[in-house]
Parts: sequence; C-alpha cells; structure tokens
Amino acid sequence: MKLLNSIEQQKVEDLVDKAYSLYESNEKEKSFEFLKEAYLIFPNPKEFSEAYNIAKYSFEDYIKEKKHDKAKIWLNRMIENNNNLHHSDEDCSFAIAKYKFEIGEYEDSLIRFKEVFEIAGGRYFEDEDPKYKDFYLNPEKYIKE
Repeated sequence: MKLLNSIEQQKVEDLVDKAYSLYESNEKEKSFEFLKEAYLIFPNPKEFSEAYNIAKYSFEDYIKEKKHDKAKIWLNRMIENNNNLHHSDEDCSFAIAKYKFEIGEYEDSLIRFKEVFEIAGGRYFEDEDPKYKDFYLNPEKYIKE
C-alpha cells in the first residue's frame, strides 16, 4: 500500500474534515466537491486505503441522498481501488447489492447480499438501513413475478 507525502496527506485530511463539516451543516453539494478534490490528490493507480474510504463514504452519502448516478460513479471508484488493494471484496459486494436494490434490480441485489452473507454472516447488515436486511430475509416482498 502506498502513502502520500506529508504535504499531500495534510491536504487530504483538511479537505475531508471540511467535507464532513459541510455535510453535517447540510451543505452537501459543497461537501461532495471537497471529497472529490481530496480523492483526486491520490495518483493513479489508486492503491491507497484512504482513497478507497473516500470513495466508499461518497458512495454511501450519494445513496442516502438518492443520487444514484453519482453513487454509481463512486461505487466504480470503490471497485477500482479495491481491485488494486484487494482488501474489501465483501465490502464492495455489499455496496453493489445496496446500489442494485436502490435502482430496483432486486434479483441482482439478492445474489450479492447472499454472497456477502455466506462470507461474513450478518455483520454487514448491522448499522445499515433495516430495509436491506428485510429485503435479504424477505425478498418475496420486493421481487414480484
């Protein structure tokens, strides 16, 4: 895993801190701009855990905001980072399952949720919107034939 130099690292930390404060102050679009700016500091290929985390939290926030097109961009960045790092395969699969659920692709979502559950048990459903666990346990409520 690569590390940024101290100046770049400090800039990333400052941008992420600003983004968090802005998001908490309901200035979400500005928050997303700061996260994107922080993400772009990392050189390609993105082999940085922190770049993965920025992509993950940006994805999560866009999902909460129901901005699925932007969520997909950050999901792809998560996957790209994970392909370089190989440390969060089930985390990516869970994110894909959530995205598929949110856009109504329930069959694909259920396949991903099952894969994650087989590997990690139910821990990925903890601290998540309960609709995902409900869907996993009761897919017939969502999947209409």
